[in-house]
Amino acid sequence: MAIAGGSVASLDQYVIFRLGQESYGIAIEYLQEIIRVPYVVKVPLTPPYMRGLANLRGNILPIYDTRLRLGINATNDDESNRVIVVNAGGKQAGYVVDRVEGVVDIPGEAVEEFQKKGDTGGYVTRAARVGEGKLVLLLEMDQMLKDVGLNDSSVTSLKDTKEYENLGAKEEESKADENEQQLLTFQVGKEEYALDIADVQEIVHLPENWNVVPDAPPYVLGLVSLRDRVLPLISMRRLFGLPEGEVAGGRIVVAYVGEGKRVAVGLVVDSVAEVLRVAERLLEPVPAVVRRSGDEFAAICRLTDERMLFTIEASRLLRDVTFLTEWEQGGADEVSAYSHKTLEEERQLVTFFLGEEEFALPIDSVREIIRAGRITAVPRTPDFVKGILNLRGSIVPIIDLRCKFGYPEREIDEQVRILICEGNTSVMGLMVDGVKEVVKISVSSIEAAPQVLVKDSIQSFVAGIAKFNDERNVILLDPARVMSWEEGAELMEVVEETDISG
Repeated sequence: MAIAGGSVASLDQYVIFRLGQESYGIAIEYLQEIIRVPYVVKVPLTPPYMRGLANLRGNILPIYDTRLRLGINATNDDESNRVIVVNAGGKQAGYVVDRVEGVVDIPGEAVEEFQKKGDTGGYVTRAARVGEGKLVLLLEMDQMLKDVGLNDSSVTSLKDTKEYENLGAKEEESKADENEQQLLTFQVGKEEYALDIADVQEIVHLPENWNVVPDAPPYVLGLVSLRDRVLPLISMRRLFGLPEGEVAGGRIVVAYVGEGKRVAVGLVVDSVAEVLRVAERLLEPVPAVVRRSGDEFAAICRLTDERMLFTIEASRLLRDVTFLTEWEQGGADEVSAYSHKTLEEERQLVTFFLGEEEFALPIDSVREIIRAGRITAVPRTPDFVKGILNLRGSIVPIIDLRCKFGYPEREIDEQVRILICEGNTSVMGLMVDGVKEVVKISVSSIEAAPQVLVKDSIQSFVAGIAKFNDERNVILLDPARVMSWEEGAELMEVVEETDISG
């Protein structure tokens, strides 16, 4: 939880926390925010009290075990543990504590210095009387922060200033104004890549057969017909010089590439992962050693300390290929014939599974598609409410569609996805068994829902049936009814009344 900023913080105000049976305090002018214990990367040859490095919104944060730093026996973390993030002179550090008790004002006359210093390295030299007989040991942060490379002068200048601003609050305020980019992520080999969702038209399964094109570049697998249109299939594995691998079961990402992004091609990838919104500050320049001769990589996106992906600039992809230039100019008779056809109105859908049945939602109701992360259960909510999810600082209620539609409960595995859907005033996540594809279908291929459905419990949520072929009929859901935005507002009221800080 971030500590809200406001007026200038008093030097007599302290954040109180527990370590074992004792209470400790940190002067609030050092406080940036308080977070749950994050994942850390261990650093070799460091003291035992240094847990490692964490990624705090793109910044590297050293994490210290406060117990070990003060010579107290270590314990295993649990849900009550927190990390107090301190900031001084632009340097950050995180200190793990057993639990946070609150923020209190301590008058100067209640603080006493120890007559005999203990073996704490100068970290604890004073104590304060708080309430009826309670003692709080005060940490000397000027000594603690020497671990992160702060010298005495920088700490002193911070303590003396009367114009201190809470840096954590400023970051939270600026987050609302920062720009975001929506990306489609996919796997090629062992690496993860991404395209701007605006450059992606749809995602479909790779067919078993396609037409081979003679004298085409080696990365062109051939041609495929997609709803009265011919697309060249581009093997991303071959384009990136990777081993062939298993093509069967892959996906086709239909995207516009080349100069001006006027040419539609089918990019053959191993699998499609997610649709994400990321802050532009997470997009870093590509190092020179990573750049390929084609220069198609636009940036490196660091999502976590364990997950990075390469973003691809569609206009740089295949821009110098003669094959595509001829295709764009309509040199082939087949292309010329297709270009004169009148396109009928189409709808773009996200299709997904619940059990063995396939469903779909309009793409404009789905903001992004993510993996199922840590979901926190909320009391006093209906059975179909799985809980809440922290999505980049925003609390999103998660609805389990299996439960809502009367399907038996199942374990959450790697295939499960959450569709982050946005209504007029609220955001909600729909948990599904797996996402199949993003696909376009003509309006004429969507029929009204029949009166009798396989499951009566979902009849009121159905907007129609999308007929892709004789063997594939997909149930099209009405997003307004499925997501029930009024119901979502009620859930958020319950969430706001629930203490989820731990």
